[in-house]
Amino acid sequence: MAMSNAERQRRYRQKLKARASGDALGDRVRDAVERAVVALWAFHERPAPGGVRWSDIDGCTSPEVYRAELQRSPGNLLQACRAFVPDFEGLTDDEIRAISTIIEVADALRMAHATTAHDVMPMPPPRPNIAA
Repeated sequence: MAMSNAERQRRYRQKLKARASGDALGDRVRDAVERAVVALWAFHERPAPGGVRWSDIDGCTSPEVYRAELQRSPGNLLQACRAFVPDFEGLTDDEIRAISTIIEVADALRMAHATTAHDVMPMPPPRPNIAA
């Protein structure tokens, strides 16, 4: 059965309250991790400077195998994200945001100095949109 407009609005307000209170923080971090893994895999499927895909170089030939490799050790995800600092070369703007978010969360959990990731890792200027 379809939800009424009032029910949708009620659920939306509940989500906003949960976000504001911090109750949904774990879910938001899990979403951020998922976006970062997708960004890392997208880069991984692009050709390396020699023209060969990274997945052909390291043997991670599917997203599931790549995810398992990232999960194998607690630091693997963060290490993969930090490998792009400081210039984020080869990433799209959305991928940069996804990876930067994980680095910011990790720094917050370590109670690192209260600088923002943009102080340490400035966002590169927007790339021009080239119409094909």
